[in-house]
Amino acid sequence: MKSNWGGIRIERKRIASSIISMVMLMTFTLAGCSSSNDSASPSGTGNDPAPTPAPNQPAAEEKHDPVTLKFISWKNGTYDELYSLFHQKYPWITIEQVPVTNSQPIMEIIASLEAAGTPADVTEIDSDLITFEQNNLIEDLTPYIEKSDIFKNAKFPDGFFETMMFNNKKLAVPMVDVPMWVLVNKDLLAKHGVDMPANDWSYDDFRNIAKQVTDPSAGEYGITTQPEIQMRLLSSKAIADGHAANHQYMNEDLTQSMLSTPDVMNDVKWFQELVTKDGSMQSNAAAEEGGNVTKDFINGKTAFAIGGDWVLPTLKEKATFDWDVLPFPKGKVSQPGYSIYGPLALLSGSKHKEEAFLWLSFQFTPEAQKWKIDQGANASVIDPELTSYYDQAPIWQGKNIEAVKIAQKNAKIQSGLTVPGWNDYNYNNILNDIIFGDRDINDIIPETETWNKKTQEVRATLKQ
Repeated sequence: MKSNWGGIRIERKRIASSIISMVMLMTFTLAGCSSSNDSASPSGTGNDPAPTPAPNQPAAEEKHDPVTLKFISWKNGTYDELYSLFHQKYPWITIEQVPVTNSQPIMEIIASLEAAGTPADVTEIDSDLITFEQNNLIEDLTPYIEKSDIFKNAKFPDGFFETMMFNNKKLAVPMVDVPMWVLVNKDLLAKHGVDMPANDWSYDDFRNIAKQVTDPSAGEYGITTQPEIQMRLLSSKAIADGHAANHQYMNEDLTQSMLSTPDVMNDVKWFQELVTKDGSMQSNAAAEEGGNVTKDFINGKTAFAIGGDWVLPTLKEKATFDWDVLPFPKGKVSQPGYSIYGPLALLSGSKHKEEAFLWLSFQFTPEAQKWKIDQGANASVIDPELTSYYDQAPIWQGKNIEAVKIAQKNAKIQSGLTVPGWNDYNYNNILNDIIFGDRDINDIIPETETWNKKTQEVRATLKQ
């Protein structure tokens, strides 16, 4: 394959014919020409066209100038093994990570590197993609993807590209597909005579078991007091019961929030009652009064929590109880999971765009996908080989691997990356205050109506 990025040009050497003279008994002279593998002309002029290599002759190894890609990422040290796998495949390319801190937004990091004359090439994204696109910071990946053999040959889940598209531009691809599951404290269930639920369990099962294992006198509760309960599980229940089409209570085309509709409001009440009626989940105030032991699943004082790949190392190292995972429960119409795509974008200021896209496309090769499964992430590519690899991944040995596969298969991607005005959608704080505090549930209605109007206004300005 011919390189598009330069390199050392290899020229065939013409080897002139040599004349071997052998004198025998000073009477005979034999002049002959021996040809090289390049079939140089017998006359030794070197003016003949370069020959075609023999069929079994290996092609000359392609040469490349070394390239270092600057990759802006939060995962300091986490991706070192992935960088090595990439370097094995493309030995002339080295990844240099530019770390992200909480004190400096990624846009500022991009600007500072540009100003220094050392622009970054690839970045993870820490806000909505539209803002990056409006500031001309990221490339439209469409032409790169259309000519990529890796993308042509891979099968992706429905909506894989759509969640990161705006105005028909593919603004990013997922660096990682972060799945979530219901974490289960099997020891606490067993203490109360409850078996591990089946993978097709329901939201009613979830609620009933949580009540059954709650024992305030022992400081034990069914559900961990954590924002993810409403942020992930409530959002999923709305989809599972047919009350919203997407996470964060968004409608089918992501133009309006359904949060203030009667059906979704009833879903909010259902979760609110876990605290106010069932007592299986503590409010923030009650948890703090009890020393906050029910705010962290690792303490062993709660039966259920929401977790993703980020909790697995701590659980494996520090959990003193038998834990496992379940897929999110079934609702009345479906059993959706919850997954987050971490966007990976190609920067417009990159001086090595072709090489930078190799890093993007490498994420969807079998070796990269298997490495990510080993870390607890979902496979982003639909492939029987990857599905079967879950059974081999060391991180899941002895655990409910079928639940992990179901969560990957049923994953519904978090909304928001290309929704106009998303940063002003205040659903999360409102619901936290309602479910874990004492805020009036009816505050949802005006807040949602205000945002629905604003997102339409912002969308209209983007079309001008």
